[in-house]
Amino acid sequence: MSDPDLAQGPNGTPLASERPPGLLVRLYREEGDAWRKHYRQYFRYAARALGAGFVVGFVYFMLRPDQEKKALEFVVRALKDIDLQGSPLVLALTLFYHNARASVVAVAAGAVPFLFLPILDPLLNGGVLGLLVSVTKHQGLDVPRLVLTQILPHGVFELTAVLYATSLGLYLSAGMAKKAVATWRKKRGQPQFQPPPAPDQTNFLETYPERAAEPESLARNVVRSFVLVVLPLLLIAAFIEGFITPSLR
Repeated sequence: MSDPDLAQGPNGTPLASERPPGLLVRLYREEGDAWRKHYRQYFRYAARALGAGFVVGFVYFMLRPDQEKKALEFVVRALKDIDLQGSPLVLALTLFYHNARASVVAVAAGAVPFLFLPILDPLLNGGVLGLLVSVTKHQGLDVPRLVLTQILPHGVFELTAVLYATSLGLYLSAGMAKKAVATWRKKRGQPQFQPPPAPDQTNFLETYPERAAEPESLARNVVRSFVLVVLPLLLIAAFIEGFITPSLR
């Protein structure tokens, strides 16, 4: 007598049951659900901020070329710990560390409720891109070549990581704001919404919305997403910038 739980092949022969997905597969499936439910809306805001920063930066420096030198000096000082003359491996690891540190700061800024400070990160990145394009144009160089060879190869991954990190920070800021409002209402004696009992805690997808109600859960979710998405993207971008981009000049 055949086991009803076993799948049947075309000749009626039992097939081995499918293995449950591995841990990494489950983590990324859960991350995809978190993206659709929580991060995607903030990612759009971050992308618009990046575009706005680029337009404002480009237009401003095109109209005020006298300010380009000061702005470039500021950018160079901010990147002074990056040795552009080092080996490709050292350069890639340094770039990864620098960008990961900046992304951590951007996400951590989301711990401040209401202000949505992480949105400043894509604004500034867009402004720097606008500055670089403006400088290139004023020097009579090939702007499309600059974009295609020096920005786009690693920028696809790096800017995606910046936008994702910003969306995490905005999600954190919104969650902290909701928590602050809930605490304020509780102190005033106003009735609070009681969520339904949390389901099985082993399923991240099911517990994600409920866990987001507490600051420590917000932070745990953000750290989880940062490790799964932002850090790998930054690592890919750093190795492209360290090993491939210099050969495209």
